[in-house]
Amino acid sequence: MDNELDLSALRGFRTVLREGSFSAAALALRVPKSTLSKRVADLENHLGVRLIERSTRMLRPTQEGEVLAARADRLLGEAEDIRRALGESGGTPRGHLRLAVPQVIGNLLIGPIAASFRVLHPEVTLEIHFLDRTPDLLEEGFDGCIRFGPLEDSTQVARRLLHGQAMLVASPRLPGLDSLHQPQDLTRFPLVGLATAWSGGLPLQKGDEEIILPYAPPLRLGSHLAVRDALVAGAGIAALPGMIARPEIAEGRLVRVLPDWSTPRKAIYFVYPSAQSVTARLRAFIDHLAREMGGD
Repeated sequence: MDNELDLSALRGFRTVLREGSFSAAALALRVPKSTLSKRVADLENHLGVRLIERSTRMLRPTQEGEVLAARADRLLGEAEDIRRALGESGGTPRGHLRLAVPQVIGNLLIGPIAASFRVLHPEVTLEIHFLDRTPDLLEEGFDGCIRFGPLEDSTQVARRLLHGQAMLVASPRLPGLDSLHQPQDLTRFPLVGLATAWSGGLPLQKGDEEIILPYAPPLRLGSHLAVRDALVAGAGIAALPGMIARPEIAEGRLVRVLPDWSTPRKAIYFVYPSAQSVTARLRAFIDHLAREMGGD
């Protein structure tokens, strides 16, 4: 038996512990469950120890598994830094980037941004996943991701791309809009929101003034794009991010209501594992992304 440690098996083992099951880990890593099970079994055979105790209802690491898990993140992180550094000479961007972006940014913006980046840097290949959850960059093999702030304390590095706000909009055909003068008037109108809405109410700001509006929309949808379409169809009023609302306002399909009020500004960041993980291709993509997304 050789002494080499299979990094894909180590990543699989660490993901199983983090996700709590082989099924969830296989989904996160995008590999068949059978493949993942074999990788972990091969790792156990290679090390000659049992790493995970399995039962029909749960799994937990053995003592040996806990020792390996405590060191896995560092080993995987160092291996990832080496992988990122390879394939580039003289600072020329080349190689592969694997990135994650939220669905709304992916659907609205990322296609033309990726296309123009490839024109500028044809030796860089892009793999961009649309994820509304926050991925584990090292565990899932991502070079970086776009995230909405604020960000929790982390060893990761973040570059702010822009500040965004949501504005209140509705179809110009929605009855009674001329009677809407202050946020409290919204309670008389049908509201539309996300299935995962603001907890505790909808925060609105006008200058230094801020209120929390009771917020229980009778229609809640799974994406901002679906909310936009419902508004255009006359379903009610909603707070939509400016990047979604402005094109509809320009085309006359939506109008802004209570224009002096908006949600608090929220930063949008590009996040990557560490300063040492920035390759020429990643730096080029971040710079391009910041130029293309610049502004509020």
